[in-house]
Amino acid sequence: MVKKDEKGQDRVNRMNYEISALQALRDKLRCKEIWVVGANRYRNPDEDLPADFEERRVENYKALKQPLDAETFIATLKQAMSEGLEKLNAGMPKNLKVRFTEKAGGWIVVSPLEPQAEPMNLSRLKGEMIRRWPMTSLLDILKEADLRVGFTEQFKSVANREMLDRDTLQKRLILSLYGA
Repeated sequence: MVKKDEKGQDRVNRMNYEISALQALRDKLRCKEIWVVGANRYRNPDEDLPADFEERRVENYKALKQPLDAETFIATLKQAMSEGLEKLNAGMPKNLKVRFTEKAGGWIVVSPLEPQAEPMNLSRLKGEMIRRWPMTSLLDILKEADLRVGFTEQFKSVANREMLDRDTLQKRLILSLYGA
């Protein structure tokens, strides 16, 4: 970000600085460390809670199945993480699909999965479709079924929000189902 000019003086590369600042801003907005007043998506995280959250704290925590005491929550989380790491550590030497290399500070290399055979029912489904509608592909049927009943709307993201617009997500879901 800092470069020497023709005279040997340190100068800030403005473009790199601006890109760095924008990336930092994006990261802070995404995790709600900063927010935009009046915005919906990037609003103050305090506005995400119900207005009466503090008054109904016990009831809300019970509904969330979380302890009221922060220390209990942290201890449970630490215990789960420790158990998971112990299980991972015990399984690593036996796992032939994962290895650690010395490359650039240590890389984890995962072997590619073997391709799976096409499910028998899918072959039968395709065969029956070709018999009944020889000019119609499974992809066309998936698209038409989604247009009629909207089954892709039932797929929910594991993230707290979806970054893709609905049309792009619908297209990717249908292609994933077709390729599965």
